[in-house]
Amino acid sequence: MKNIIKFILIIGVFLAIYILGGRLVDAIMPNHDSTHNSSLLLLYGGMTGYILFIVFVVVLQEEGFSKLSVYRPKTSKLMHFIYILVAVSFVMYAFVSFNLQFSILMALLFMLITAALDMVRDKLFQETQGNPLHPKRII
Repeated sequence: MKNIIKFILIIGVFLAIYILGGRLVDAIMPNHDSTHNSSLLLLYGGMTGYILFIVFVVVLQEEGFSKLSVYRPKTSKLMHFIYILVAVSFVMYAFVSFNLQFSILMALLFMLITAALDMVRDKLFQETQGNPLHPKRII
């Protein structure tokens, strides 16, 4: 729970920096004189980076699902399926209406969902590996 609260605070700080940074850039450079092709190239680079970030995080989570499938195969499959659906929905955002600034917040939200899933998976590991009075393994 502490991790989620810390992550929400970090998201709040990033959101404040994002808003204040946008206002600062608008105050310093009110006219954005860039050509259409260069801004489109920046947009495509942002889309590619966003999608690769989501895919990278999903690939990192695969090991945890394989470990959980040893103890609880049905729960692991269900959690993995839901997580893949969430990841696909976040990736589909990039193809439907991509905004470079909003994608940063979407990536942070995806990390928050991943942290919550990690917490649930850790709780399931603790339940299956023993109780605190008589642990089956030494930490």
